[in-house]
Amino acid sequence: MKVHNPSSIFAAPSYSHGIEVPPNARWLYIAGQVGAGADGKTRAGVEAQTDQAWRNLKAVLAAAGMGMENVVKITTYLTDENSIAAYRKGRAEHLGDCRPASTLVIVKRLADPAWLVEVEAVAAKA
Repeated sequence: MKVHNPSSIFAAPSYSHGIEVPPNARWLYIAGQVGAGADGKTRAGVEAQTDQAWRNLKAVLAAAGMGMENVVKITTYLTDENSIAAYRKGRAEHLGDCRPASTLVIVKRLADPAWLVEVEAVAAKA
């Protein structure tokens, strides 16, 4: 993967502005993952839901033989702008040194009113 962070635009603190995927890569589109565990129960609070959403996303990656290093784009939906800092903390713990292209959107609500965060991703592996 090739990262594109041109000096002519602002420096992104925790993500890349663009990721170029090599030809013939396998692509994986991961549906939005929320803060509910395998038991179907939604975790309490944005911190716990963020952690669970990323654990779910990592499980899908692992099932496809991929890891966080293969994630090229993430989109996050939060229901409360006051949750951004808590979400970013949890995101950083799961991303480590990975810096995929990223978008964060504040929404009125998610499909289940108990859900506070949803994370979807695109991954590619050459």
